[in-house]
Amino acid sequence: MGTPMNTSRNEKVPCRPEACRGLCVALLILFFLVAAAAGSLKTVQAAGESVAEARIIKFVKEIYPEGDAVRVRLTTVPAQLRRKVKIVNLSFVRIPDISGDGVCAVEIETSPGRLRTVQVPFRVFTKRELYVLKEAGQKGDTIGPKDVVVRETYMNGKGLGYPASIEDVVGKVLKRDVPANTLVTNQILEDRVVVKRGDAVTIIAESNKLIVRAKGKTVEKGRVGDVIRVKNMASGKEVMAKVVTSSSVKVEF
Repeated sequence: MGTPMNTSRNEKVPCRPEACRGLCVALLILFFLVAAAAGSLKTVQAAGESVAEARIIKFVKEIYPEGDAVRVRLTTVPAQLRRKVKIVNLSFVRIPDISGDGVCAVEIETSPGRLRTVQVPFRVFTKRELYVLKEAGQKGDTIGPKDVVVRETYMNGKGLGYPASIEDVVGKVLKRDVPANTLVTNQILEDRVVVKRGDAVTIIAESNKLIVRAKGKTVEKGRVGDVIRVKNMASGKEVMAKVVTSSSVKVEF
């Protein structure tokens, strides 16, 4: 005969491990389902509150071919657009200017058959690459490809004060001493001197039908694009010529 089970009310019946694990798993699943439902509800509410803003931002971004390379920030949002509202039409009061600032006209339906137009100012930020010097540099140092690190950011406007590409940085010379981690701007860069005084160069004189070349010697130092004095070795005369490369200059007619 088997041993009878003691069913006294004062004694607790132990829970089997399998049943305990199953109960814990069930409780965890229930917890995550409740949390997910709450999160979904918040998402739906947030989406309902920002539908108008999202549509305006999408409308502005459509004029930029870069797509995801631009971000749009609404400067101020009228109270009517913070609620769920029906947008009838979108247009530009002012197209984004060089600084990325513009104004959008939003026509909304305030009640059945009644329309109202509100203006929403915005600013556009464009993704671009900036260049930072890894180490400190001294005036006259030539920047090499390993001297800079690329950083991506979003900025408004054209960023005219910053080099447009890595080619506009590498090979340039520092105008002044700078510390490490300096953001490279056009103000601290200048072209490298490619010809020094007394260098032998080829003088090129070109017209529509004729090209003449002569040996010359530089009287001044210069960078590519500079107009300097050059002595024609055959005639002994000095001419003004534009520096083309480290070995050639061109006489402008």
